[in-house]
Amino acid sequence: MMVRRKWSLKGIALGAALIAAAVGILTFYVWYQTESVKLGIDVGKSDERIRELEEGIEMLKLRKAALLDPGRVERIARESLGLVDPKDDEIIYQKLDAPR
Repeated sequence: MMVRRKWSLKGIALGAALIAAAVGILTFYVWYQTESVKLGIDVGKSDERIRELEEGIEMLKLRKAALLDPGRVERIARESLGLVDPKDDEIIYQKLDAPR
């Protein structure tokens, strides 16, 4: 009586190849999903950082406007630097040439 093999070598190789392909596909899918989540988190952090920087820019613009306020500049010129308005006889006018 002959004993017949239940699985042929070709069938085992095919089954192993299918299992390897399935594991490869699942591994790629999990990696892809993980990278997608990481990318979403990075985009969210970047958006938040952009908002923070825009707020900082607005604060700096307000500070610049306050520092360049003519009243403040004049007060510093008079109090800290001791500058005064010139007298009428101290002003020299210069005639400008006509534009060409």
